[in-house]
Parts: sequence; C-alpha cells; structure tokens
Amino acid sequence: MSKELSICIVGAGSSYTPELIDGLLAQPGDRLSVGSIRLTDINAERLGIMAGLTERMVRHGGRDVEVRSGTDLDEMLAGADFVVTQIRVGGMDARYLDESIPLKYGVIGQETTGPGGMCKALRTIEPMLAIARTVERVAPEAFVLNYTNPSGIVTEAVTRHTGARFVGLCSGMPAMQAELKRRLADAYPDVRSYCVGLNHLGFIHRILSGEKDVTVEAIERLSAEDANAATDNAEMALVRVARLLGAIPISYVLYYLTRGMRVAQARDADKTRAQQIMAWEEQIFAEAADPKTVGKPEALKHRGGGGYSDVTFATMAAIANDSGQEIAVSTPNRGAIDGIDDDAAVEVVCRVDRSGATPLPVGAIPLTFRGLVQAVKAYETLTVAAAVHRDRRLVNQALLNHPLVGDLDIIEPMMDEMLAAHGLDYQ
Repeated sequence: MSKELSICIVGAGSSYTPELIDGLLAQPGDRLSVGSIRLTDINAERLGIMAGLTERMVRHGGRDVEVRSGTDLDEMLAGADFVVTQIRVGGMDARYLDESIPLKYGVIGQETTGPGGMCKALRTIEPMLAIARTVERVAPEAFVLNYTNPSGIVTEAVTRHTGARFVGLCSGMPAMQAELKRRLADAYPDVRSYCVGLNHLGFIHRILSGEKDVTVEAIERLSAEDANAATDNAEMALVRVARLLGAIPISYVLYYLTRGMRVAQARDADKTRAQQIMAWEEQIFAEAADPKTVGKPEALKHRGGGGYSDVTFATMAAIANDSGQEIAVSTPNRGAIDGIDDDAAVEVVCRVDRSGATPLPVGAIPLTFRGLVQAVKAYETLTVAAAVHRDRRLVNQALLNHPLVGDLDIIEPMMDEMLAAHGLDYQ
C-alpha cells in the first residue's frame, strides 16, 4: 500500500475519540499508512478539546500525520478515504430518558435494545442519512465505518436509502471471537468461529479447528469452565443459555432471556448507565483538556470501548490492502441468512476487501433462536421505516414485534411519553 490515507472522524467530540487515535498510532506503517486525520463535530467545545488531545498524541507518538478539525462537514470530508461515524444525537441526557422512562412501564431501558434503542434510532437515522449523503457528494469513493448506535438499525437505514459505501462496526462480536480463540488455543489449533444474528443479538453458532467442526465439544468445555468460575447471575445465565441453545450468545441476549431479572436490577440501581457515564465523561474531558495529557485519559477505562479501535483498523486495513480478511460486521444480508430480506442488515462474518464487506453464506438460523432473531429483525426494519416516514403507526407495529414489549396497552402510553420527551413529532 503506497498511498497515505485520509481519515475523517464524524462525531469527534466523543469521549471514544482518544481510543481511536491510540489505536491508529499503534498501526504499523506497512499495514496502514495514514497521512491526515480530520476531526469534525457540531459541538465546537468538545471538538476543540479532542482535537487538542489528538494533536498532542500524534506528536508524542512521533508520527508525521496532519491533524485538522472544524465544524464544517463538507470541508472535513473533502479527500477522505475513510469516514468513521460515532455521533450521539441528544447526548447523554437523551440516553437517560431512553433508560429511565421504559422502566416505569415494566420494560428494560437500554440505548440499543427495546424502546430506548428505538428512540435512539428515531433521533439518529435522519442525521445519519444526511451525513451519508454528504459523503456520497463530497467523497464518493470513501468508505463509512459506522459506530453510531443502534449500529445495525443505522446500517440498514443508510444502506437502504443511500448509495454510500457503508459498513456497520461493533467491537462486541469480534472481541468474543478473539477471546474464544484464546481460551481454546491449548486444546484446538487454528480456531475460527462464525456468528449469525443481528448487532447486539448475535450468536457464535459454528466453531472450527482447522476443518473440523468442534462446536458442541467447545461449548461444553467453555460452559463447564465458566460454571466453575462464575461469580454472578449474568455469568451463570450466559453458561445456561450457551448449553441450552448450542450457541454462544453475546451478553445483550440476556436482556431478552432473563428480562425479569434485568428490569429488577435496573429499577434497583442507584444510577442509570447514562448517569454513570456522565460522571466519567467529566473526568475524561478534564484529563483530555490538560496540556500535559499526551495519551488516552485514564478515566476512559471506566467508559468501556475495549476493542473499539481494533475492529476499526482491522476493517480499514482489509479494505485498503484488499486482503479479504474475515471480520464480523453489520451489512445487508444479500442472501447470506435464509428467512431474512436481502436488504435487511445482519451481523455475520464477512469477507472484507476493496469492494467492502461481503457476507459469507450462513443458511438457516438454528431453530433454537430463529424466532427471536426474526422478530427483532422485523422490529428493526419497521423502525427504519418509521424514522424515514415519521409514522407513529409504524412505531407501534415495530414494538408489537419486539419481544421485550409486544403489548399495545403498554406501547401506546409509553411511546406517547417517550416521543414527547424527545420532541419527536410522529403522526
């Protein structure tokens, strides 16, 4: 790879930006040569803090990379090869509403799952479509690597309604696969694993050692180890689900399969996740604004995001180098999974090269969790339609399909309150 790449980060005022920059600086030049970083955000104050930290991190790392920042999206996108999107419409105040209001109705409040995830999608899809269309106009050859949540729904909205070259990323499933490979290394050489499902509703359903399928024995081995080591209800629940379904679920699946416990835990908690993050972000931005800070703020370790940059630059390098690396990402189904529309977004292992992400064939979803995935997929597709058409009827239809809601007597008053709280006018 001879060309130096230009990367634009949209939503660069995010507290995740130092994680991205740290990951970028760790990339070997022969894998990913970056000559320019552009940072843009509608919040000029947060952008200024993160731009200053980025410049210091780049200098401290001894890298000859130009850093530019500004609030003009067109200007920052010009000449970009890759665009990383990580916007949060409404900020943490909106997330707090998404988490707290559903609990009043006996439903989990979460930023990517259930009515909270829906409201985040309804706020976010229109701005993301606008960003994607701007990329199409200003940098039509650029690939958009998206972290904006709910990532799967956003991916479906953008790929259905624009021509942008768009890939939905999440560190959750790739981190699970890496951990799986590490834990099985002593017993099984050359472990490869494959997943089926949606973003935050994924299952590792096939594990290979070389060409041998070791799924059943690997799950039994891991489950036995975890059952012996488990210290809390969530860990025990994951063990129980893996054995029951014959597949290893991402932890978000527990919102669906242990819903009573999850609602009770959320109601009993002193703070919502949004309130916790608000406190941590005060520390992160205080550190980031300090001229002496030249690396990731220490407080960022509380925020999460481990593996965030790993997936970003693995995907970027696979496209730039046309390597065909296998990576779990969100992309249109294109016939990979039976029973899911071709244009609907799914999260599966894809071959990633200069053409983007091509899903590897999966076939039928295992029957043990097929209904759950298909129900949530119906909800997601209806949510995209509701956001595009600003249609309250579609909002209700989506939540009737959602396994965590499905009750019109709850949906109507809950969504009256949530839509009003977010200032969303849906007829």
